[in-house]
Amino acid sequence: MLPAVKLVAAALLGVVALAWTGAAAAGPQFGFAEDATKYSDDGGDKLYAEMNKLGATVNRVAVFWNADEPTTIQEQGFLDRMVPVAALHGIQLVFAIYPKRALMAPTTPSAVDAFCSYAVEVMQRYPSVRKVVIGNEPNQPRFWQPLFNPDGSLASPAAVEAVLASCYDKLKAFDPTIDVIGVGLSPRGNDDPHAPSNASISPVRFIAALGKAYRASGRTAPLFDEWSWHCYPNANTDAVETGYPWPDTGCVNAARVKLALWDAFQDTGQPVTPDVLKMFVDEVGWQVDTRRLPGYVSAENVATVSESQQASDYAKLVHLADCEPTVTDFNIFHEIDEANRTGFQSGVLRADFTERPAASAFGGSLQQAIVGDGGGCIGGAWAALGSFLYPTTAVVPVYKTFPYRNPQPYVVRVPAPGGEAVRLQAGEAFTYSITFTNGLWTTTVTGATRTLTATVSVPAGFAYGSATAALAAETNPARTATAVVTLHASGLSPSRREGIK
Repeated sequence: MLPAVKLVAAALLGVVALAWTGAAAAGPQFGFAEDATKYSDDGGDKLYAEMNKLGATVNRVAVFWNADEPTTIQEQGFLDRMVPVAALHGIQLVFAIYPKRALMAPTTPSAVDAFCSYAVEVMQRYPSVRKVVIGNEPNQPRFWQPLFNPDGSLASPAAVEAVLASCYDKLKAFDPTIDVIGVGLSPRGNDDPHAPSNASISPVRFIAALGKAYRASGRTAPLFDEWSWHCYPNANTDAVETGYPWPDTGCVNAARVKLALWDAFQDTGQPVTPDVLKMFVDEVGWQVDTRRLPGYVSAENVATVSESQQASDYAKLVHLADCEPTVTDFNIFHEIDEANRTGFQSGVLRADFTERPAASAFGGSLQQAIVGDGGGCIGGAWAALGSFLYPTTAVVPVYKTFPYRNPQPYVVRVPAPGGEAVRLQAGEAFTYSITFTNGLWTTTVTGATRTLTATVSVPAGFAYGSATAALAAETNPARTATAVVTLHASGLSPSRREGIK
């Protein structure tokens, strides 16, 4: 008879339901991340008029910091022209302040002080703007360097913690009403400091390291009022429902973001409990096929979707965001296409200002969400997704299995060389302790995995005994689960879940 591998699927660790204590009173604000308003000769008047038409109320605009000119407001003339135009249209501006180049990332105390003083200077000049995102994708080398230390350990999370702490204190001292938002996190990262290209940090592990740095600092004040993240698709042609595998985070993976924040900051001075947690999605977009359209240059650099598919995706996003009570703002990147295809063609407007179907889909869905959903989460199919939605009765975190639909652990037998083995599987990376017993003796094997599975050989003499596997989440050892399987060389018995907590 062929040897067997026992697969113990201990799918018990992955998603937390940070439950809302009652239905949200209203849905989030919707808008765009559109710098074209800043560069338009009319101060964005035409683009803001289109936002008004669609029912959008927010525009997030990048404001750069130049370490070589640390006190000079970059593109001040453009900002001076745009800010009053946005106000005339009733559009709330949100500034995202971050280094002009990745190598200008503030990583020394003097640079941190200069950067945060600059943030105050910007907010002083534009008193109509009271929301500011500190940072932009500091887990990606395009926007922050260094991400890793020479020994391969994470560098940017601790550096960002220092920036957030300083900026929060300086901005609140200047005006306590300013909404300080951090950090515009990218949805993806490979966690490989030696990657041949784009060595980056996954969002879950970035948040974990940020929390570790915060705890080590001894700080008791918050770092941010809202958490900001981007939720672009992993591949541009992915459906909205696809999301990302752990430890990355797409639009439907808000549960994973909330769990990461809870693991990182619970019982600290950074509030992450369900009644106060706020999240700001400031960038998401699907790029569209423009091959037959005039006004575009260069070749496309990604596989694109049709205009009708983009319209469907954006309509889904509106209802999806409206069903998530922690989301306060949800912004599409862009409102209007970049004409150069090496940039982003994700707008509801084509480069010539004509409307795509996505404009009607976004605007219509927005009105439906405002009038129909009303913050009550009746977003149709999204109610079945689970990964973005939560019960509304609990007042403390409720730990659920991964995926959210609570599958039972299972055991299957497959042919494999090398003898008996126990395979553990979870929704996230974990440490483990497996106790084998044969009725006479016991032995314990411990280990950890950076992936979602671990295969452990059954010690000699225990093939007819049992194995009890205790798993603990990598990002929070207090989250544990156990599974038991009876070992038989000629057959397998079902495993069972024990001690889920």
